[in-house]
Amino acid sequence: MGNYISRPQQIGTTQEGHSEKRDVVPHLSPCPSLPIEEPTQSFWTYPPSSIATHTSRDSFPTQADVVIIGSGITGASFARTLLGIDQERHDVSAPLSVVMLEAQETCSGATGRNGGHINPPLYHDYDDLKRSLGAPTAQQIMHFRLAHLEVLPEVAQAEADGADCREVEAVDVYFDETVFAEARRKLNIYKADMTQEAKTYRVWEGAEARNQFSLSPLAVGCITTRAGAIHPYRFVTSILSRLLEEYPKHFQLFTQTPCTSITGPSPTNPFYCVNTPRGQLMASHMVHLTNAYVGGLIPGLADTVHKVRETMSAQRPGRGLQLKAADDANGHGRRSYVFFDSPSRKGFDYLTQLPNGEHELMFGGGLEAVYDADAGDACRPAQSRGMYDVHSAAHVSGALPVYFGARNWGAEGEDTGSHGWSPWAAGRVKALWSGALSVSVDGFPWVGRVPPALSGRLSPPSIEQSQRMVDSGEWVAVGYSGEGMVHAWLCARALALMVLGLDTATDIETEGQYGAGQSVDEWLPGCYRISETRWKHARRISKGLNGREAVVRGGTGKMKVYSGVDGF
Repeated sequence: MGNYISRPQQIGTTQEGHSEKRDVVPHLSPCPSLPIEEPTQSFWTYPPSSIATHTSRDSFPTQADVVIIGSGITGASFARTLLGIDQERHDVSAPLSVVMLEAQETCSGATGRNGGHINPPLYHDYDDLKRSLGAPTAQQIMHFRLAHLEVLPEVAQAEADGADCREVEAVDVYFDETVFAEARRKLNIYKADMTQEAKTYRVWEGAEARNQFSLSPLAVGCITTRAGAIHPYRFVTSILSRLLEEYPKHFQLFTQTPCTSITGPSPTNPFYCVNTPRGQLMASHMVHLTNAYVGGLIPGLADTVHKVRETMSAQRPGRGLQLKAADDANGHGRRSYVFFDSPSRKGFDYLTQLPNGEHELMFGGGLEAVYDADAGDACRPAQSRGMYDVHSAAHVSGALPVYFGARNWGAEGEDTGSHGWSPWAAGRVKALWSGALSVSVDGFPWVGRVPPALSGRLSPPSIEQSQRMVDSGEWVAVGYSGEGMVHAWLCARALALMVLGLDTATDIETEGQYGAGQSVDEWLPGCYRISETRWKHARRISKGLNGREAVVRGGTGKMKVYSGVDGF
């Protein structure tokens, strides 16, 4: 995630005690189109990985087969798939040359600033997708999202054991009877069509729900199923560390190296020219994995993939709070919550708990920030500097005792984890930060070869090249609409297979069972594919809406739980 110039900084604390990056060079463009240096410190990224500021070598390369822009979960999945499958099928002594550019620190964008949830929207938007796309496509999307619950733990077990990837009980909490009734209606439709996948669902009502999940008297009911949780920063940095060790000459990572512009091919140069402060780099393939900031280098996507800034926190639980069942022998960190709002607000917040340390509550403001967004929101001074919105920060800092109830919450937790200096505050809210995520105006990710009409650059002319990859071009996997952890990994895998020319192959080894014996066209939902026709349709949608309306319309799948409520 992210590729923009990194500025010198030092980490300190504000008067309130929240971790903050203090800029030595404070000036920023009032409305940057490329990622900025985030001023707030994500709890996930401390302590930093050994590759946080990695530079593969002193001299900058001048040529590469593939240049990847962005070092988040999408970049890790793409690089892992590309290098691993190419090595399996071709000469292991000469892998493809791959350069990954990251403007800030490794995994410092959306992946390193999210909530750590692997919690797919399922019943929430299944009925809407079924009505708009048909049952087969809607079910394919459900299966695609669900596959991440199997794939990510398998990868983590093999390559990122310290990422605490685990299965959790997902609890959707409702505080409004009308919204809860609509959720139950949608769940029944999902159950009727996807019987096997819906077996783990259960509906809890009234006092039973409140007692089982330690909720406020304001809660009217819950819907539960299985989901996952992970330490996203450790997951990504572990995978990238392995790739750097396994391919020391052929996979290079340059942090603090923004791609400032891309020059298309010319009659005298058949390659893309990547411009950076370290120098120019020629490449056959450009892979854009910058999510919310994709419009900076692919102008055509600027009005179809919107940027939204949301607030996250790490909080100490109240001393009376019990977030695990009495008979749960697995300990803390085995539940994940989503708190749904009223019909008038139509937002949600999300929570999971760490299994170790002080068992911090990782709590985020959901789409509460979207509700207040306006057409120029990304250019407001606070947002353009990367700071969280004051209203959103106040909401996140104070909501949990309300959601669980003062009696359940109990006295405030004490700081039991600090020994010596710590960047974190001593009160309930240990850390408060924000991050930019993307919202696709038509609700689906954008995956595939970028048409020249969107980039404004012609494709390189066909030249004789290795059969290990398809013809040169630009590629993209972005626009996850707040649900990156259940889209990014497999979208990136599909993209890597496209670049390798293996998207029609059916003999590719897979993690888990998803996609086994199938081509990319069979397991990647077709509505995720980028095309000029789809782009033109999305632009027509976007032109009829202001910024706030476009964001809400695309939204995350969980927002669709409100779609049957009057006034949505």
